[in-house]
Amino acid sequence: MTGRVLGGLMAAWVLWSGAAAASALCPVPPGADSAATGLVHSRAALAAGQPLTVVAMGSSSTEGVGATTITATYPAQLDAILEQRHATSAIQVLNKGIGGETAGANLVRFDKDVLAAKPDLVVWQVGTNDSFQKVPLDAFAATLRDGIARIRKTGADVILMNPQSFPGEAKVESYPAYASTVVALGRELDVPVLDRYRIMAWWLESRHFAADQVLSTDGLHLKDLSYRCLAEFVADMIDTPRVVSEKTAAR
Repeated sequence: MTGRVLGGLMAAWVLWSGAAAASALCPVPPGADSAATGLVHSRAALAAGQPLTVVAMGSSSTEGVGATTITATYPAQLDAILEQRHATSAIQVLNKGIGGETAGANLVRFDKDVLAAKPDLVVWQVGTNDSFQKVPLDAFAATLRDGIARIRKTGADVILMNPQSFPGEAKVESYPAYASTVVALGRELDVPVLDRYRIMAWWLESRHFAADQVLSTDGLHLKDLSYRCLAEFVADMIDTPRVVSEKTAAR
């Protein structure tokens, strides 16, 4: 991972929420203290002790490839964290990830796997396979816009999660562009973004984690530890009401 790539992404507007609440196990880059906006519906439901339904849509990182058990996937761990934090609310996190899918393939399943569940919140993990399959960036962005609009039309909140960082990404020249496109759309559409690319790049560059601590033996998919961190990050985004703009550029 080069400092040039990491620096370019760190200059983005909305990068990640909940840094103040990050655990010692799951640290975040210095300066990544933006709070998630646009989650009014989900926060109101939890504050009132009402049920909360979250749909986790995406590909292998959502499905949980690399996790040792179903309960170690990030949606399952997110469910457990939210239930612990909000004991008076009935929490339901539905895992609708299918490995290998692009954003377009996700969108085909929206009616059945997302909207039919009448979610309060949709966490859409996206971008890795679009890069691998060389989906044009403008088509990728258009698909995200379409999906976000469809979710918002129902009144549900949205969180976007961009691709993971991994050592082998250097072989895919356009890979960082997909990660930054997700961040840029979040800024434009006022959708909170879990910038997993930035976080994992910092983990590896700072040597806080070695690659084999957070990536499976294939060097791409996550492990239980990194899935735990994703769950904590999303939970913190939901629970953090502050509104702070991220304007810190990488040095």
